[in-house]
Amino acid sequence: MIGKKVKSHPGERVVFETRPKFMMSLTSTFLKFIILLIIFKFFSSIVVAAASLQNYLITMVQIPLVESVTIIMMLIAFFLFLWIVWDVLVWKSISYLITDRRVVIKRGVLRKKRVFMHYNKIQDVSVSQSITERIFNSGDIEIFGGHERTTMVLEDIPDPSEVEDMINRLIEGDSDLEDNYESYDNEVYNKVYKKPPKKQKKTVERDIISDYDKKFKK
Repeated sequence: MIGKKVKSHPGERVVFETRPKFMMSLTSTFLKFIILLIIFKFFSSIVVAAASLQNYLITMVQIPLVESVTIIMMLIAFFLFLWIVWDVLVWKSISYLITDRRVVIKRGVLRKKRVFMHYNKIQDVSVSQSITERIFNSGDIEIFGGHERTTMVLEDIPDPSEVEDMINRLIEGDSDLEDNYESYDNEVYNKVYKKPPKKQKKTVERDIISDYDKKFKK
């Protein structure tokens, strides 16, 4: 959630939060899903074909072809289903957080892992996009630290140019961005989540003396 505080670091707040682009991160998962649909669609046809082949071979050798083909196809379908579910869980476990102090990557379904880098340790930020990533408006942001081989990669992140600009501004200590993150982030948030972030409730101060005068002047 935008603007929420980080429990482990009092005073730290989240400026932006997202996860890898769904279409790019789960490309192989879509292929598995298509194969699963093909298996279900042609399941009966394959079993009938196996039965015909078994009738042809039964004169030469006794082979339980129909049962074997049915079991194999069911196992393949079950394995693909579990694989698809696992891919989705892995995608949901990945979270990219940009706070007012650091960049954080969270991942892990069974074993949680967190990697972060403070802005004063960041030396350079680069964005790379393939042709497919350009089509889906995503890309990889690579963050280089001061130490040798210290890097962080935000893979398939939505609107990479906007996020890169946000990180660079925070590195430079842009106080306007930190103090007015809601107004700055609204455009990026809309692109990623298709709805504006929740606005904080504003307290309206009432003029008690004015209300009192109006009440008794009637």
